[in-house]
Amino acid sequence: MAEQKDDPGQTARSAHAKKPSQVGGVAEDESSRTGDKTSATVVRRKQRYLIGFRSLPGIMSLPGDPFLERLAQMDGVEIIRRLPGLASMDPMNPTTAVSSAPAVSSETVVVRMDEQRGEALRQNAPPHVIVEIDAPLGYSDMLIPESISWQSAVQTLPFLRPRRELRFRILGEGERPLANAVITLYGPGFPAQAVTDSSGQASLQTHAVDGAGIHSVSVRPAADHWERYIRNPSLETEQVNVIRLSPLDPTSRGIAGERPHGWGQRIMKFDRAPADWNGTGTKIGLIDSGCDSSHPLLRHIVRGVDLTRDRDPQSWRSDELGQGTHCAGIVAASAAASSEMIGCAPAAEVHVFKVVPGGHFSDLIDALGQCIERRLDIVQIGVSTEHFSELVAQKITEARLSGIACITGAGNTGGAVQFPGNVPGVLTVSAVGKLGEYPQDTRHAQRALPQPIAFSGIYATNFSGWGPQVGVCAPGVAVLSSVPGGGYAVWDGTSMAASHVVGFSALLLAHHPMLQSINYGARADQRVSTLYEFLRVAAIPYAQVDPNRVGAGLPDLQQVPGLLPISQQFLGSGMATASSLGTLQAPFAPPEAYLGNAMKAILQLRAAGLWL
Repeated sequence: MAEQKDDPGQTARSAHAKKPSQVGGVAEDESSRTGDKTSATVVRRKQRYLIGFRSLPGIMSLPGDPFLERLAQMDGVEIIRRLPGLASMDPMNPTTAVSSAPAVSSETVVVRMDEQRGEALRQNAPPHVIVEIDAPLGYSDMLIPESISWQSAVQTLPFLRPRRELRFRILGEGERPLANAVITLYGPGFPAQAVTDSSGQASLQTHAVDGAGIHSVSVRPAADHWERYIRNPSLETEQVNVIRLSPLDPTSRGIAGERPHGWGQRIMKFDRAPADWNGTGTKIGLIDSGCDSSHPLLRHIVRGVDLTRDRDPQSWRSDELGQGTHCAGIVAASAAASSEMIGCAPAAEVHVFKVVPGGHFSDLIDALGQCIERRLDIVQIGVSTEHFSELVAQKITEARLSGIACITGAGNTGGAVQFPGNVPGVLTVSAVGKLGEYPQDTRHAQRALPQPIAFSGIYATNFSGWGPQVGVCAPGVAVLSSVPGGGYAVWDGTSMAASHVVGFSALLLAHHPMLQSINYGARADQRVSTLYEFLRVAAIPYAQVDPNRVGAGLPDLQQVPGLLPISQQFLGSGMATASSLGTLQAPFAPPEAYLGNAMKAILQLRAAGLWL
């Protein structure tokens, strides 16, 4: 646990209180000479570093390493946090913990020092010592709906030219103004964003003369409405531009009397599982942005910690980003009679670890350590970054050896799989979408890659990370779930896809006979490997899609060997049939998408870039 947390506010106050004698060759800063106490000279801040110990075969670090003792005595090095090290492992059998050895090896410390000293320390560290930057944790931000080319980036530079104001008003069902809706504009001097006020209004500045130069406008509501995406919009600079959003009506797409499963749950066959299969006894950790447990479907989530503000035991319930609450709903939303949705494993025990915004690699290490202490079964890592951390990778390996299945999304950059999805031992999930599950005037309709689409309508997405590290794919476009404040929203992202696989895994751990047996049910690496193998075997491959984008394919509960009774399992579709059709269909079934529904065929061709 933390000895001392880095408090940015306290650091800023102490820095402001000090009077630097020389900064950049200036003997005295401007504020001290003029008496201005409200200003401060901007200087390069000190960097945070993680210092720990490399796990070497046959070598176990001692609890008190002399390197840490010397580190504490160095001038200009401030130790701001201490974390427990790796659990002691048997050198002859790394998968078995040593019962008679110390509980942990040498601790990992977080220090603050200038970059020059940190680089020198990294280059001169002994072979068994790891010195790396304690990088900030990133999180997927799908609010900006388009990638920015270099031409658009140049247009965003603040040239001195006239600016005009564009005013918007966002209305929902019954002409009700929608607050907290995010408006994004693309065009000269953009992208630009604004959030609507309580009257549903917002203003943005533009360099366009008459609004004709704006390429597109996107509106993302806070909850309970579909988003809206308009290409080449007709906008007026002298009037308020009104955009109306359609209300969500998820229950109308199901059959009366059935549980409100989302399209992703239906295609993974959650609706075919017995009604009493709910993940009871499974313990799941969500490392993300927190969780609004006041939501009517999430009130049973009572275990959580905020690792960015450890002085407030309840701040994990505040979810500024909304992603943690959305993922928690996909995994474990309770089965209320009048609810709009249901989680994949509603009876699972959920533990929330808030690490963003404001968290670092050290917070992720702390969260994984607590997951090990609490003996969780599955952990979803909902954060990603372009940096790599050997110490985090070691902690993930320790979690797997402790029987914890770590599952994460591939990232939303559209490029290579991001860390920690590229760490061996992690199950990385990419996102796929399905035609017909959203209105065509939304950004969801722009997510398909321009390539042939299976008869099922499933397609690979243009935002999902990809590479050989992708294990399986799952629904990650237009996924309905809970959001802070008690409402619902339809979001895209690989974290949404990973949440489906987390719920899928919870059902397997809770109800599969093999994973309940003595040989495979023990908390060890073997159980995690068996679980991953079940997911891969049950995945429906897509022959027309690059495996680097979808991995083994989309897991299907009816395809898990030995899980469902024979009468409930799908008959007549071997892996060869699934591979050729891209979905579970009876042999020689007519291609409904092209023969039975012409409009659906056109949508498929348009999504594949073959129909303009």
